[in-house]
Amino acid sequence: MFDRKPCVYLVGRDYQIIFNTAEHGIAWVEVDGKIYPDERNGLMRSETTVHRAVVPTAVLDATKKYAVCFRALPERKPYWPQLGAVERQEYAFRPIDWSDGLQLYHIADAHSHVGEVVDTAGYFGDRLDLLVMNGDIPAESKTEKDVLAVFDIAGSVTGGERPVLFARGNHDTRGKFALEFTDFIGTDEGRTYFTFRTGALWGIVLDCGEDKLDSNEEYGGLVCCEPFRRRQTEFLKRVIENRQSEFQAEGVKLRVGVCHVPFMTELMSQSGEKFDIERQRYAEWTALLNEMGLDLMLCGHMHRLYAYRPGDPMMRYGANFPVLVGSRPQFVRPGEEGQNRFVGAALEAKDGRITADYTDNLGWRERALDLPGRIGL
Repeated sequence: MFDRKPCVYLVGRDYQIIFNTAEHGIAWVEVDGKIYPDERNGLMRSETTVHRAVVPTAVLDATKKYAVCFRALPERKPYWPQLGAVERQEYAFRPIDWSDGLQLYHIADAHSHVGEVVDTAGYFGDRLDLLVMNGDIPAESKTEKDVLAVFDIAGSVTGGERPVLFARGNHDTRGKFALEFTDFIGTDEGRTYFTFRTGALWGIVLDCGEDKLDSNEEYGGLVCCEPFRRRQTEFLKRVIENRQSEFQAEGVKLRVGVCHVPFMTELMSQSGEKFDIERQRYAEWTALLNEMGLDLMLCGHMHRLYAYRPGDPMMRYGANFPVLVGSRPQFVRPGEEGQNRFVGAALEAKDGRITADYTDNLGWRERALDLPGRIGL
């Protein structure tokens, strides 16, 4: 009945547990005897096979286990509906283990490849604390099967037992199923930009939307990302206004930004004029991010590996935080010789340092960044 393993997404101060079922029905999550329903405005959602329940991070971190529950509902009758039996699947959950710092694995640009990405993202094994999926996980969002690549990867890497952080990429916005994409990922009431907090970790997720202007003929009038980005400017300002409950809150020791597109670097100008958009807006975003004391910004999108520190000539708009572009897909086309290779980034924060290594599914590893002295872990 349960189609795939759940994803435990980190959003705000909550976990959003999202799971799939093989047929329509009502669903909920149980934690320590308490029910967290998949509901909307007081009604249990049933005409869907994708279910979401929101559990406070403090609750699940303390309990360290949960159960997903489901009852089939062939027809939603107005009176005396006929529900199937309760089906239940239990999962252990392991929050971030701060005793040995933070172990985070970053992937982006999987473009619907699963096996190689899973092999790469399994680098830390049981030590993994947080999986960051930074956009373009499906090649496009044409069908539900495309989007379910998110669950195929996250379920295989985390087993539903570790938290996942998802940032949307530009390819995720493309195709007939793109409007439903947010049903499958953690969002702030549908918004794909938000802050998050668990233990000593605070962070911010941004979403640039598409990588070219809305007027580009490729989109055929189907996107309106400029006003979407404008709303994020106001969101960033609100985060600054609420700094005492956000990045300057008591206990915050590590601050991370996640955005698919590395807009704060000159990589955008090197990509060509049509990709070098919204410079004034992105300069404002960078100035606002500079106030947050970020220890690191994680990006993808470029299909190449880059690591920049503040002051590097490749940094833009006076960004005062390091940037790691940590994904490189190298997939062999049908008929070509060679092995598929996927590179992601393994990050550790401990002993007052952040280290990042590029690793791949074939056993290769290379140091990307070693940042001393900015964190208290």
